[in-house]
Amino acid sequence: MEDKPKLPILLFDQECSLCVRFKDSLLKINKTDSITMVPIQDESIYEVFPLLNKDKCYEEIHLIKEDGTFISGKEVVTYLMQLNPLVSKFSWLIESDMGKKAINYFHHMTNQYRQNIKRKCPSCMR
Repeated sequence: MEDKPKLPILLFDQECSLCVRFKDSLLKINKTDSITMVPIQDESIYEVFPLLNKDKCYEEIHLIKEDGTFISGKEVVTYLMQLNPLVSKFSWLIESDMGKKAINYFHHMTNQYRQNIKRKCPSCMR
């Protein structure tokens, strides 16, 4: 990575088939073309952003926002959902207690599924 990549940056695990499918699906959604996709295996991202914790990036999804702050897990899910113009009409639902619980559950189950895939994968490094 020669120059600092354009923000926001979504960090994804290119060795995880679920993560790659998620990234590919995300690229098809309107308003996400401004997100730079960087694999967590790209060592240069940790040089450009030295406060970025590599081990934590391997544990769950991370995003570097436009202002340079890092978010992870369910916060990334919420951030990405709010980029979609159709979802913005229902932002009140996302911000409700029930919406937050649904996002938390979605993230928890997806992350658990990802960990199971990684555990069973003989070629996965972590």
